[in-house]
Parts: sequence; structure tokens; C-alpha cells
Amino acid sequence: MEQAMEPRVKLLPLLILVAAASFALRAVDIYAGLSVLTQPVEAQDDQESRQEGEAAGAEPVEAADPARQEPIVIGLPSNEELELITQLRERREMLDRREQSLDLQTQLLASTEKRINDKIVQLEVLEARIKDHLRLFEEREAAQLQSIVQVYEKMKAKEAAPRFEALNLQVQLDLVTRMKPSKVADLMSQMTPAAASRLTTELATLAQPPSLEEVQGGGR
Repeated sequence: MEQAMEPRVKLLPLLILVAAASFALRAVDIYAGLSVLTQPVEAQDDQESRQEGEAAGAEPVEAADPARQEPIVIGLPSNEELELITQLRERREMLDRREQSLDLQTQLLASTEKRINDKIVQLEVLEARIKDHLRLFEEREAAQLQSIVQVYEKMKAKEAAPRFEALNLQVQLDLVTRMKPSKVADLMSQMTPAAASRLTTELATLAQPPSLEEVQGGGR
């Protein structure tokens, strides 16, 4: 009896060792199986996320490479913002220069307009002076012609005719238009036929058409 139980006692540790080894191998297989099962699920999740992003119109997101990622600078503008700021500054400077040019042109135009207005005033003053001088000249000329008319009217026609014929034709007309008709008739009766005929012709064509002021005044 004791001899039969001795081999069983020796086999017991061996069985325990084999059982422990089997349990360890089983644990390794279970861990390996779990790793294999989880990897396809994670890959499928990544693929589904990528497909959903492409369906929404978004660009596929690549995995960020820590070595290639640019450093983020907080508080500083980007290159595009710097370029935009530069363009705005240049535009502002151009507008300032244009405004200064317009102001200068406005000042020049105002100065030119003032000079023109001053010239117009000076010309108006000069025109008024010329008209005054002409009026005085005409008055003096009329007075002088009237004094000559009085001299010829006091002379006898026979004595005045030769002297009258020696005058310029325009002077004859100026004097005759101021003389009394009776005195003109006596004077022309003593003039030569050619001189009397020439003076008569000029007197006939001396009448001028009425001026616009006379026409408008007569219609009122």
C-alpha cells in the first residue's frame, strides 16, 4: 500500500507544474488574441472617421509630424497680415500725397481766379475812363464845330462858298448837319456845281438805320 502511494506522491508536483505551464501559455494566447482583435477595430474607426470627413467636403487630416510642425508665435501677425498692413500704409501715403496735390491745385486756381478778377476790375475802371475821355472829346468837338458853324452862318454865302469847298468832305458834312437849312441853301447856291453835287450826294446817303435801342424805345 505504501509502495503504491509513493509514485502518486511524486507525480503530484509534476502535474502541478504542467498545469501552471498550461495556464501561463493560455494567458499568453488570450493576450495575443485581444491585441489582434483590437487592432482591426481601431483601424476601422480611423478609416470611418476619414471617410466621414471626405464626405463632408473636408480635406483629409494627416497625422501631425512633431518634427515638421512649425512653432506657434502668439501676438505676432502672419506674413499675409504684414503684407496687407504694408499695402494699406502705401495706399494711405498715396492718398495723402494726392490730397496735398489737390490742395495745391486749389490754391493755385484760387490765386489765378483772384488775379483774373483784379484784371477785370482794372479793365472796367479803364473802360470807364476811356468813355469819360471820349465823352469829353465829343463834347469839345461838338462845341468847336458849333463855333465854326456860327462863323459860316455869319459870313456872306458868296464869301463862305470858296472856303467851304476847300474843307474836307467829312468836315463839310459835320458843319452842314449843324447849320440852319436856309444858310445851307444859300451856301450851296454859291458853290460850284460839282462840289454842291458831291455834298448833296453825301447828305442823301448820310442817314443811318435806327439802332436797336431806338427801335425798342419806339415800340414802347
